[in-house]
Amino acid sequence: MGFLSFRRRRADTLPTDRLRRLVQRWLAPWPHLAPDERELLLAYTDTLVHELRWETARGFSLTDEMRANVAAHASLLVLAFDDGLASYRDVTSVIVHPSTIVRTGVHYLGDGLYTDADDPIIGEAFHRGPVMVSWDAAAFQARNPERGENVLLHEFAHRLDMLDGLSDGTPPLRDEAAMAEWVRVCTSSLRVLRAHEEPSVLRSYAATNPAEFFAVATEVFFTRPTALRQENAPLYAVLRDYFGQDPARRWPQPITP
Repeated sequence: MGFLSFRRRRADTLPTDRLRRLVQRWLAPWPHLAPDERELLLAYTDTLVHELRWETARGFSLTDEMRANVAAHASLLVLAFDDGLASYRDVTSVIVHPSTIVRTGVHYLGDGLYTDADDPIIGEAFHRGPVMVSWDAAAFQARNPERGENVLLHEFAHRLDMLDGLSDGTPPLRDEAAMAEWVRVCTSSLRVLRAHEEPSVLRSYAATNPAEFFAVATEVFFTRPTALRQENAPLYAVLRDYFGQDPARRWPQPITP
């Protein structure tokens, strides 16, 4: 898988049968994956569970459920990538907080703006650093995919975006043609979202900047794919081509508001 060599310590062992049950419990698309996709996802999840450095904050106790939920969602994103888990080689650790995280001090808002105001968040990804998530949010959102929100998909999408050294909403793509189409579609979609021209399956936070647009679109692509494809077929298509997956085909869903 090209991932083990990057890791520094091994976590407590989680037996394969128990891991499978936990992934089935937490990953909503699981029943709709093909058998070979399930086995690959389990293999990737097992690697992340056992080879990533896992930490907790504020005296929180780490559980098997936390590791399995986080790792399964991270694995889903890269399931069709040629280099698989190598996309996460620079993730130094996963830090699980019990609830909302409050950022203090000066921090970047995007679009060249900074603030020193306290900022409550449910997750954050750092370039060549850790991924932080709120367990309350991660658990609730995994159980309610119809809401179209998933902090785990969101933060690991940021890590994919950062693979070229930038957090700009454009991850590394296969060629110049794919890059041009991505920029055209995402720029147009972001402009429409910011103009509030019509209700959207993408929540308003996606309008913050291109990086957040990509992360939010990724959440919806994997949790409400049919709704996204109906609302914005070109955006769905560039995400389908990038991730190498077609979740609306394998997981048909009713269109809900």
